[in-house]
Amino acid sequence: MNEVQKILKKSFLRAEELDFPTFVTPERQSTPLNATPYIGHLDDVRHGRILIKREELLATLIAAVDELREAGISPIAALLGGSAIGPKPLPSDLDCVLFYEMPVEPAVAIDLALFQLRYKARRLDLRLIPADGDPLLLIKATSFFTTLYLTEGEDQCEIVRGLVLLDCREQS
Repeated sequence: MNEVQKILKKSFLRAEELDFPTFVTPERQSTPLNATPYIGHLDDVRHGRILIKREELLATLIAAVDELREAGISPIAALLGGSAIGPKPLPSDLDCVLFYEMPVEPAVAIDLALFQLRYKARRLDLRLIPADGDPLLLIKATSFFTTLYLTEGEDQCEIVRGLVLLDCREQS
């Protein structure tokens, strides 16, 4: 594990202890490595090493990622936000943006709109964003969902919690 990975892991674990605030150190001492979004890996979720309090909701995310992989679509990362990332005892759903790459010819035809609806019924409020398109649109989408997930309630701009960014790439 290199030095950057150590900082990311330490920051994630500290943030998890504190229910994912935007910063775990004073703001002026914060960097992209030790502040929101906190980076973890989906395999750590899969094996019960992180985000244990949200195990049920995250099992649905794991199923979605696995289904996309079976269709030949490559999930890259999942940005998690909303009330499931924080101290709320029983959040109603998991807000998630899943960034993916699509091969020219997917292995299996999949209707992504129906895919999202099926998972919404399972309490996964999933948005799918292609990462292999226009980089400006990818940055814009990331900025939009970051702002949406950091703030509380409709028509409010108060930052109330941090975010989690799960690396969904398969580990070698």
